[in-house]
Amino acid sequence: MRLIRMSEAARMLGVDAQTLRRRSMGRDFVEIYGKQLRVYRMDIRPNAERRFDADEIGRLLARVQKAR
Repeated sequence: MRLIRMSEAARMLGVDAQTLRRRSMGRDFVEIYGKQLRVYRMDIRPNAERRFDADEIGRLLARVQKAR
């Protein structure tokens, strides 16, 4: 598992970082491309920095590409 910042995750997914930020507010996951990605919070505060697993994003993108 390699945790990456929201901006890098957004770049990998081809979406704006604000989109990920909005969708992850108060949740433990983000739904994108019909799949769920887990959100890892770096603190217990609700507005804490969020990270995403780069390997999980890679698997999601591979499934999306395969489905096309």
